[in-house]
Amino acid sequence: MEGRRQARQHLKGSYYNWLVLSYSISSNQEEISFIVFQSLKEEEDEYVEGTERKKAELDIAVHVKDDSGHTAIAIHSPYWMMNKTGRLLQYNADDIHHKHAFTKNNDMPLLFSFKPRHFLRNNKVRLMISESELSDEFSLDTVGSHGKVKCKGIHKDYLVGVKINASSFSLTRIVTFVPFYTLVNKTKYKIFICEDEGDTWTEINPEQPATPFWPENGTKKLKIKVDGCLTPPLKVDFTRQENSLLLHLNDSLGGIIVDVNLSEHLVTIQFSEYRDGSAPFLIINHTNDQTLYFNQSSQKEIEKEELEAGKAVYYTWTDPTGSRELCWTCGPYSGTLKTEEVFYKSLTRFYERKLFVISFFEGLQRVVVFTEDQDIYNLLGESEKMQAAEQEIILLLQNVGVSLVNNTTSQEVSFIGITCSDVVWETQPRKKKRWKILNIKEGDMLEKHFKEYISSSPIEDAIVELENNYKVRFTSNGVDMHMLQPFDAPLRRHFLPGIKVEYSISPRQSTYRVKIHRIQIQNQMQSAIFPYVFYPVKLPKSITMDSEPKPLIDICIVTRAAGHSEIPRIKYFKVLIQEMDLKLDLGFLYSIFDLVNPENTTSMSPVELFEKDIEYIKTDLNDVSAADTSPISLYEFFHISPIKLHFSFSLSSGGEDGSKEKRATEVIPVQSLNLLLKSIGATLTDVQDVVFKLPAFELKFQFCTTQQLQWKVIRHYSKQAIKQAYVLVLGLDVLGNPFALIRGLSEGVEAFFYEPYQGAIRGPEEFVEGMALGAKVFVDKAVGGLAGAAFKMTGAMAKGIAAITMDEDYQQKRREAINRQPSGLKEGLARGGKGLVSGFVSGITGIVTKPIKGAQKEGALGFFKGCGQGLVGAIARPTGGIVDMASSTFQGIKRAAETSQNVESLRPPRFIHEDGVIRPYKAREANGSQMLQVYESPLS
Repeated sequence: MEGRRQARQHLKGSYYNWLVLSYSISSNQEEISFIVFQSLKEEEDEYVEGTERKKAELDIAVHVKDDSGHTAIAIHSPYWMMNKTGRLLQYNADDIHHKHAFTKNNDMPLLFSFKPRHFLRNNKVRLMISESELSDEFSLDTVGSHGKVKCKGIHKDYLVGVKINASSFSLTRIVTFVPFYTLVNKTKYKIFICEDEGDTWTEINPEQPATPFWPENGTKKLKIKVDGCLTPPLKVDFTRQENSLLLHLNDSLGGIIVDVNLSEHLVTIQFSEYRDGSAPFLIINHTNDQTLYFNQSSQKEIEKEELEAGKAVYYTWTDPTGSRELCWTCGPYSGTLKTEEVFYKSLTRFYERKLFVISFFEGLQRVVVFTEDQDIYNLLGESEKMQAAEQEIILLLQNVGVSLVNNTTSQEVSFIGITCSDVVWETQPRKKKRWKILNIKEGDMLEKHFKEYISSSPIEDAIVELENNYKVRFTSNGVDMHMLQPFDAPLRRHFLPGIKVEYSISPRQSTYRVKIHRIQIQNQMQSAIFPYVFYPVKLPKSITMDSEPKPLIDICIVTRAAGHSEIPRIKYFKVLIQEMDLKLDLGFLYSIFDLVNPENTTSMSPVELFEKDIEYIKTDLNDVSAADTSPISLYEFFHISPIKLHFSFSLSSGGEDGSKEKRATEVIPVQSLNLLLKSIGATLTDVQDVVFKLPAFELKFQFCTTQQLQWKVIRHYSKQAIKQAYVLVLGLDVLGNPFALIRGLSEGVEAFFYEPYQGAIRGPEEFVEGMALGAKVFVDKAVGGLAGAAFKMTGAMAKGIAAITMDEDYQQKRREAINRQPSGLKEGLARGGKGLVSGFVSGITGIVTKPIKGAQKEGALGFFKGCGQGLVGAIARPTGGIVDMASSTFQGIKRAAETSQNVESLRPPRFIHEDGVIRPYKAREANGSQMLQVYESPLS
């Protein structure tokens, strides 16, 4: 844009009318700048007699984006502050101080910004609520995070929940402040609450909006009483998660349920009506003449309750804040009950009658039966036993492939392959239908001797004696083979399918099992930075040698009928996920974005997105603290294995991209993230092989709704991910990824001490083998880690030198060469030498060839541009070749030290004819097309 343009801007807000006198736009306008608006009225609250009246100021950010001859100007506030606390909030940062009153409608945000001179930094703010002091500093830029802020006051400390979300415009963050504790009354009674050791009672009427609760002391307990109930108030710990805690009132009112839902930024204490199954125990005394005595273990024994023979009673905790264990005595027998136990006990003593105690679930209700009847004990015990399947369905898929093709560009973007395993050997134990997989060590031994047997073109069967006293009978057709020693069993050579789905059902039980052996996602774009986007990491030998091959994903779910109830009861839910590698580059993300968002699809307009943001901020506190209404289930055992993910990311796109100008103006998630980081003074950069280790998640005997379970899982892994986010900082490409070096050394030490422990369980010989393997892994990790760090540091230097040449073809070919990793030190040296010679030759010849190429493409302008590239390349290419040689050598050392196998391509990219019609895949065409693309012309 030539010259300067001025405009007079007027902004109307919820509290002030703002005016800016003028704003100028120039041809060299910065991407992010500010307009300072001034209020049309003075700040009366801040006026001091004898001083000049001050007018409030508002800093509004301006994002300027040039796009094909026109300039788009986006005016935005960096932060929308939403006050849902019901109290006056004040924000303080450097020389900024804003008051934010709570209004009844509360449907408009306070626009907030740091001063322009501090904008491109990781700024922090301090909060004040009512008469409190300023809180500690906290960031407003961690989009997607939730937490709480503590403001110390004279009489009490305030806890304020903070939730930070992104708006539809990536540069604006919506920051919502809520009371950390809220009360919700969904009963038909009037409820009064008061802190323990306090005397100020808060009244909560039925169905009234959510009520903020501000604790005044540190007891962490609430006293609760209900209107019309004469019994003493009951206490509840409001800092502990509670699902359906029943409070016992008098006989006329029965009881009410308390749910305490904990989250990162909000604790909701909800009261609701009694419902079936709310009592912790239904105790049934089915003895002939024995009286049953029971009491809460944290209560005195003199407070024991009694239950006569032939009667039943619902029991809830006398002290809801005490222990969750019930002590009982019945005749000469005694014991304890816990709510998370399912058991069947037969108690007997000399000269005494037997007593049977059965604890089980009927829907949500825990039932405990005391009986002397053997038949009842057998009947109830039989209903809980695992049952053999009456019907079974098994689905096996050997290999599955999904090809993602962009019809617009007639190009295959990605290929997703689910593949079967290598050969495995299995035996069939006696009296069992299922085949058992031998471990990898045994399988490799059998495979080696079987191939030797087959290579001799046998006609007859052969009995072969193997090491470790193994003896097998091989057959020429591979059928009816037999293991003779160390045990007698049928033997077969087999494979594990890519996908295996099993479903079995019995009258009281259903079982689901899903196994996915291997998933590999390939980037099929020409000259991809990372050809393999996702694949399982090969496990170290310390784990695989003595275990069977494991699938990438293994899910097993066992559900049982909960008596006559329709409440889901998940007896067993386990997910095992093996180590994974994820590598993304910007070009691949662009291609996927184009695939799922074609140009002809209509998206929401900026005005519609803005209206959507406005609807979001209008949600009241009831919506924020809304209780979960999804059905509840019993999870007896729920486990997700640890997740270990290797992550790499490159800002390079690679290959030919005809939409580079369009990319510069698009706002896709990656660009939005880059812009967001830039606004807080950070930079998105390349990341190489950083490792996220997320610990396992486990629940035992808990009632959860689906929403609660999802939130628990998300909160668990998000917490761990945030803690480990520092790996992205240490994983910067220019630093040589020191985290990978540290991790390599530490893994070697861990392997050295961990594998001998595994071997020691199996006997002295295996312990010695484990020591040897541990020493090898230690050396491999240490050497590989040091060489890997040196390779990345030299690689980063060479990458910078390559960028100086301004020659995209040269940079692309260099990236392709780096992606073809050497198999060892010898190949690394050979490639380094070739790269060095190539750098000198191409640098010298480029003085001639670059001007010619430039003239062919862009005429006279291209000729002079080519001259510049040729002269710069004459110096930069040989220098880059020297650095690349060192980098390739270090990479070869690293590969020689590693014991993992290379990832192999599942298939070359699909060839699409000029007519753009997608036809069945032909390997011959794909291979031919790939060969032509790799072919280098003489002038290149």
